[in-house]
Amino acid sequence: MPGAPTFLLLFLSVVPVAAGAARLMQMLAGDMSSSARFMSMPGPVLLHIVAAALFCVLGAFQFDAALRRRNRRLHRYSGRLVAACGLLAALTGLWMAARLPIPAEQQGPLLYAARMLVGLCMAGTIVAAVRAVLLGRFDQHRAWMIRAYALGQGAGTQVLFLLPVALVSGAPTYRLRDLLMASAWGLNALVAEWLIRRRRRSTAFI
Repeated sequence: MPGAPTFLLLFLSVVPVAAGAARLMQMLAGDMSSSARFMSMPGPVLLHIVAAALFCVLGAFQFDAALRRRNRRLHRYSGRLVAACGLLAALTGLWMAARLPIPAEQQGPLLYAARMLVGLCMAGTIVAAVRAVLLGRFDQHRAWMIRAYALGQGAGTQVLFLLPVALVSGAPTYRLRDLLMASAWGLNALVAEWLIRRRRRSTAFI
C-alpha cells in the first residue's frame, strides 16, 4: 500500500488534474465559451494536459520507497513514461506561455517570466535525471527527479496559495495572483532542496 507521502502528492494533484480534465472535455466538445484561446492551437494544449496529469499522478508513486523495493522493474518502466511525460509537459508549457494569446490580466510579466523559467528548469532537471541514471548515479537521479517533480507540482501548490485568498477577500488582483503563483513554484523548489539535503545528511551517517 502506498505510504503517506504518496497520498499527499496525489492530494496535491487532485485539483489541477480535475481542472485539466474539465478543460480537456470542453475542448473535445468544441465548447468555445471558455476555451476560445486554447482552440486556436489545441494540439500542444491537449498534450500538456495529458502529460502533466500523468507526470503528477504516476510520479507520486515513483517516490514511494516500499513500492520501488517490491518491484524495481515496474519502477524503471514507469519511470521512463514519467520522464517522457514530464519533459513533454515542460516543453508544451513553454510553448503555451510564449505563443498562446493570453490577456495581460491573466498573465503579467512576472508570471510569464516564472512560467518560462520553470519550464526551462523542469526540462533541464529531467534531462539531468535521465543522464544520471544512464551513468548509474542513482542518488543524483533521485535528486534531479525530486526537483523536476516539485516544479511540475506547482499548480497543486498554487491552489493552496490562491484558494484561501479567494475565500477571504475574493479573487485577487492579477498582480497578487501572479506573485502567489510564482511563489508557489519557489516554495516547491525550496522544499525539494530541503528534502534532498536531508536525505544526504541521513545517509552520510549510515
